[in-house]
Amino acid sequence: MTLQSATSQPSAALRSRPDHVGVAVEFDRLVEEQAALSRDQLTALHKQWFGPQGLFATFSAEVERLGRQAPALDDLTWLDNPQRLQEAERAVAFALAQSNRRGAVVNPFSGRTRHELCCVVFDETGAYTLVERYAAYEAMRQSDSDFFIKLIATTRGVVERRIVFRGLLEHFDRLLPIEKSIYPGAYREVQQAHLDREEGLYGPLTLSDSLVVLLERVSPVELLKLTQRCAD
Repeated sequence: MTLQSATSQPSAALRSRPDHVGVAVEFDRLVEEQAALSRDQLTALHKQWFGPQGLFATFSAEVERLGRQAPALDDLTWLDNPQRLQEAERAVAFALAQSNRRGAVVNPFSGRTRHELCCVVFDETGAYTLVERYAAYEAMRQSDSDFFIKLIATTRGVVERRIVFRGLLEHFDRLLPIEKSIYPGAYREVQQAHLDREEGLYGPLTLSDSLVVLLERVSPVELLKLTQRCAD
């Protein structure tokens, strides 16, 4: 696995949103590719992608400093498909808004699944511009943050933590190897032990769907009440 930057010429072909099967295949390919690397290699790559001097931090700083004239946006000139250019320009508008050069702009990648976002962020074929990958990364960060906020909200006024530990396990299992590389080696085992202890105290946590899906349908308080009623 290599780290490519905006110097890699993107494909001019139209990138339509893939279906669920296509996303699953691409995500599994990323997992397989990254799983072949050592933990040290993955940690080094994580630093190159997401560290303080990494790909996306450098991109963000350049856009904040230079705005629309940032060289990091030069790869848009390689797009000769009007629809692709329009898609990329929506990501540019978002990036400029992030640097407070424009008013608030909706991230064009908001609402996509984490697997979909990963397939954009970690794409090295040149099919996406750097600004699109940055926007997808920001959407992924926001989605993760929203999920954790909802998880924490399920602890208000109660002592049980079954939902929290189940949520931490679900989130960890969705991560790519490169993302898992910065977690302690026994992280999953520790969280599972916490969940086992909580279920020993309050009963098994039976859910009709993943917490990501459930917390999009009901509030944290409503979800907590549902799980408590099931335990009674």
